[in-house]
Amino acid sequence: MDLLLSTPLASRLLWLDEVGSTNTYLAAAVNAVDQQNEWPDFSVVATDNQVAGKGRLGRDWSAPAGASLAVSVVLRPRTPAGRPLSTESLSWFGLLAGLAMARACNSVLPLGTNASIKWPNDVLIGEKKVCGVLSELVNTSEGVALVVGAGVNISLAEEDLPVPTATSLQLHGAQTTLDAVLASYLSEFSRSTRVFTSAAGNVQSSGLLDQVSELCGTLGRSVRVELPSGDSPVGTAIGINEDGSLVVEMSNCAEPLVVSAGDVTHLRVI
Repeated sequence: MDLLLSTPLASRLLWLDEVGSTNTYLAAAVNAVDQQNEWPDFSVVATDNQVAGKGRLGRDWSAPAGASLAVSVVLRPRTPAGRPLSTESLSWFGLLAGLAMARACNSVLPLGTNASIKWPNDVLIGEKKVCGVLSELVNTSEGVALVVGAGVNISLAEEDLPVPTATSLQLHGAQTTLDAVLASYLSEFSRSTRVFTSAAGNVQSSGLLDQVSELCGTLGRSVRVELPSGDSPVGTAIGINEDGSLVVEMSNCAEPLVVSAGDVTHLRVI
């Protein structure tokens, strides 16, 4: 694969003709080599033929060969003083990847068609999913590394979609190449991660909280939250806090519900 646009944007870019999961491959490589000079910060593994992709909660992510992009990035985030970022701040990298992919999609979509972030880990066009994000921690002798994976549907036709709630860039009029989408994503993700680490993980002072909130289509929506406890409360998503949690206003409760983990369903407005 010719990746003239993307290659200069990564510390190392490995293209695989086929792989089970880019996240699994990169996490295993980082763990096995365990040396920053082999897989330095912002090293990338990518493919257009991921045959055993995975999403949150063990869900499958599948697409015909050549029609989607799977990309994983290893991050070794440090503050300007050289210290590891706090564990609490690491959850933000999934949202920053969503921000980067939403912007990458918008750079190739026609005017009037916009991609948005669905908290916590999806990118939607309208109400259909075009991209999913999955982050995984990798413990190494040099500290914690983070592998952030994203899968985006580029040229899937209607009949190739795995579920009715999925979509692709092509179905919304985008005329682009895999290299162009990958380059735009890596450029945006690199920029936001540099801003984030330069601010020592402070999303407020870095401006990233506002940027994510602006592109988050979940905010202002009536939502159902499926909590790990099994409860499924309904309320209105009113914000994202500095921990990356979703803040949901509940009609029957004075205090808002703060959701750090769980699935969110956007409810239809009748």
